[in-house]
Parts: sequence; C-alpha cells; structure tokens
Amino acid sequence: MFSRLGWMTRAHPIVLPTGRLIVPLYSDGWSFSLMALSDDWGKTWKTSAPLVGAGNIQPTIALKKDGTLVAYMRNNGPPPKRIHMSSSSDQGLTWTPVVNTDLPNPGSGCEVMNLKEGLWCLVYNDTEEGRHSLAVSLSDDEGKRWKWTRLLEADPRAARPGSFHYPSIIQTR
Repeated sequence: MFSRLGWMTRAHPIVLPTGRLIVPLYSDGWSFSLMALSDDWGKTWKTSAPLVGAGNIQPTIALKKDGTLVAYMRNNGPPPKRIHMSSSSDQGLTWTPVVNTDLPNPGSGCEVMNLKEGLWCLVYNDTEEGRHSLAVSLSDDEGKRWKWTRLLEADPRAARPGSFHYPSIIQTR
C-alpha cells in the first residue's frame, strides 16, 4: 500500500512586512505541516523545515511585534486534545518543536489573526470531544493568554451534532 504526500492548505496565507508570502501547508496522510515561502509574490517558492510533532495539521499563523511567527494547529494525534503551537524567529524557515497549548480542541481546524487594534483573535472548537461548540477568544499579549472567550455556537443537541467546524475569519476596514 502506498501513501501520497499531497499538500493542502486550510488557513489564510500571511504576508510579512518584508514582503515574504507564507502559505501554511499540511499533509493529511503524514499528519504534519510545513510552510510554502515566496519572496517574489509567488514566482518562485521554497519550503520551510517541517513542523516537528505528532499529528500537527492545518496551521494558521499570527505575527508578533518582534517579528516572531506563531503557528496554531489542529491536533490530529493522541490525547490530550489541545490546539498545537510552534514558533519561528527566522521568517518561517525553521520552527520550534510543536507543543500543546492549554486550549481544548477535539482535533478540528482553527484560525488565528492579528486584529488591527493589536489583539489576536482565535476561532476554534473549544471542547475535547465533538464539534458542537464554536468559540472565539481574544489575546492582548500575543497569544500568551486568551483572556476573553465567547461562544459563537453551543448546542450539543443540534440536529447535526458536530456541524460547527472549519471556521475562518477576516477583518474588514
């Protein structure tokens, strides 16, 4: 039996102040992630080093004020079911080993973004099992703590349990 590596993207790309375009990629078959990097708006591409850790897929990226990148990922590995995290201090070329955050997640997608006001916003399923609860959390310290959380959807008796997943966020104006 053969496995195909096949790369997919789920979250939005990010453009660094240097102009580098970073597209988060993952392989479902191999359960790990890496980044596609372009310094010429997509004419040429190179890949980052893999994000090392069990079951990290579907990365989404935020940018710290000091230039450090922080990737949050779905945990496709063994319990405890938490959102995974890794960081890069070299514009996405290399990444720290993946670690669990304190944020519960049933192994479903999430998305983070830097808000214009300086806060970070994370939307995700905030339970260890099931996708019946969808939350949004805000951080004012670049992801160290997620001080404010509000449920967008919460219905364990939903007609289609688990129907609140694969969130995406944008900010306008």
